[in-house]
Amino acid sequence: MASPASPVTMAITAVCLIILCTGCSVRRVVYNTIITTEDVHFIHPGQTTMLTVVGKLGAPDEMTESESGVVALYNWSDTKSAAMDFGALPRLFLPYTPSMTLNKTGIVPEQFLVVFDPEWTVRAYGFSRWPKEHPVIWFWPF
Repeated sequence: MASPASPVTMAITAVCLIILCTGCSVRRVVYNTIITTEDVHFIHPGQTTMLTVVGKLGAPDEMTESESGVVALYNWSDTKSAAMDFGALPRLFLPYTPSMTLNKTGIVPEQFLVVFDPEWTVRAYGFSRWPKEHPVIWFWPF
């Protein structure tokens, strides 16, 4: 049978947890609505029109002209970051302490493309995704 922890052990553990958590921050930024494969099941090339796509997914972020018609682009990003500022705890006691921050942020832009023919009917569609382990911008020194 395990004995209960002493008050001194509990106090030391609490102080260590406070020191570890001081200066920690976690952020998440979502740019535009994320489009999943389930969101585009209604699209059938040769049948679905531009009005139906815009009605279900909203207006595209960008439209460009191509040789075969118009290409609509939907962009989004789900960015997560975490940081630990080792200067946060000394700032409680010292008049000036510079920031000593380690952080990690991965920005992964994603796109959904829809190609329309001259009659504004879907000709083709697909996702353009970056591999999750290698984002475009990677703020991490190692």
